[in-house]
Parts: sequence; C-alpha cells; structure tokens
Amino acid sequence: MKKLMITTMTAILLMTSGLALAQDDFYGDRERNQGHKRGMPAMPVVAQVMRAVRHLDLSDEQKSAVKEIMQGLREETRPIMGEMKANHVLLRDLIKAETYDEVAVAELAEAEGKLAAERLVFTSRALSDIYAQLTDEQREELETMAAERRERMNERRQQRKGGVEKEPTADS
Repeated sequence: MKKLMITTMTAILLMTSGLALAQDDFYGDRERNQGHKRGMPAMPVVAQVMRAVRHLDLSDEQKSAVKEIMQGLREETRPIMGEMKANHVLLRDLIKAETYDEVAVAELAEAEGKLAAERLVFTSRALSDIYAQLTDEQREELETMAAERRERMNERRQQRKGGVEKEPTADS
C-alpha cells in the first residue's frame, strides 16, 4: 500500500511540475511579449523609426510635433484597424464553416489588401512628416543608425548560418 501511495504521489508531482513548466508564459515576461500589448499592432518600420527617433536629440518643438503626428496616425488608422479585426473574425468563421466558401474568402482577402494599402499610405505619410521635422544633422544620424543596424543584422545572419553573407542591395 505504501508503494502504491508513493508511486501515485510521485506521478502527481511529476505531472504538476511538467504542467507548470509547460504553461504559456504570456503574462509572465512583459518585455518578451511586447507584441501582445493592447492597441494598434505596430508596423515594424514605424517601431524601428520611432525607436531611432527617441535616440536623437530632439528639441521640445520637434518632440511635440512627432507626438502630434503619431497621435494623428493612430486616429487615422483606428477605423482601419477595427475593420481589419472584424475581417479576421469573419475569416475565422469562414474557416470553421461546414463548407469552404472560396469566393467569400477571396472577397475578404481583397478587402484586407485594400485596408492594408490604405494603412500603408497613412503610415508612410506620417513617417515622411516626422522626417521633415528633423534637421540635416539628425537625418544624417538617423541614416548612420540605420546603416549600423543593417550591419548588426548581417553579422547575426552570418553567425546563424555560420558563413559569409553578401551585403543587401537597395532593393532587398
């Protein structure tokens, strides 16, 4: 009887520790899970530019102008993001439906493409407005940071592949 209890307790202990280790760490490490925060999903180019702009020595007027531009971008893209979210829910429902409706999915894909294009236009205009706020020296520093970032990325690629990687071209 003691052996059965010990075996049962050991099995329970192993299962619970395994479950604890296998749990989803979504809520645990906020730094690592920045993609799961609320609000507008960031476009990588916007996130990169804004991270770089924060490292520039901006005047108070430039900071307020950039903040205003980003708030305008948020307001412009909010309806688009709502439509995209509704489309994602609709797509999920179409995928789970009894029969696959290819025509409806194609229409949804076309609508999603138009929304993505509209979002891209708003975003590129906002980034252009931010770039216009910068002085020549700040623009130069921004380009230097971008070049250094590309160089670091190439070094990481080389380390991962274990070989030599060619330099990216302007169209890659």
